Amino acid sequence: MIMNDTFIVSKAGHKHIAVAAAFFIIFTLFGWGFFKLLSFLALAFFIFIYRNPEREIPYFQNGSLISPVDGKVVAINTLDNGYEVVIHSSLFDTSVLRAPFFSKVKSLQLRNGARLSTDIRKAMLLNEKVEIAFEDAKNNVILVTHVLDNSIDDITVDAHIDQDLQQGKRYGVMTKGKTLVTFPASCRLSLHVGDQLRAGETLLGYIS
Repeated sequence: MIMNDTFIVSKAGHKHIAVAAAFFIIFTLFGWGFFKLLSFLALAFFIFIYRNPEREIPYFQNGSLISPVDGKVVAINTLDNGYEVVIHSSLFDTSVLRAPFFSKVKSLQLRNGARLSTDIRKAMLLNEKVEIAFEDAKNNVILVTHVLDNSIDDITVDAHIDQDLQQGKRYGVMTKGKTLVTFPASCRLSLHVGDQLRAGETLLGYIS
């Protein structure tokens, strides 16, 4: 059963937070001030990285596509059969992933791999990667590819094939990486290189 991750901190970070909290308690009991400070900073860091804020999805026209991630648009590429938007998410961006439109998970592929900087060309081939194809009732397909960067954790995906997702629904976590969103040529894009995006709130465009 897939549970909706709505707690103030994403469940993907619970183990890290629990370990940091345990060390903080231990170092406090022993009175080791320096290590107590380090463990407190680690605890605060993990809470920040795995924060899971509520997002109020704006009302857009039918066929709207919203950003699946927080981050910055670093490229918009023209393909033979559509467009590809490349979004870079840093450690300072919210790590929660959200469905771009009302859809069903048509396919889902996870690949283990390295955590090289995505600025390295080979990283797109070697790094951990997740590819998710979202399909709406009109058989329009949006492909979202998450590629891990120098991240502290794996990509977590809670969705499964044939699952129906509402627009903006949480489906996973990526703490740092690049996201490639592939649109069919029939889409109208509403963004530019350099735009800052917020998952579940920023309009990417419309699909006809």
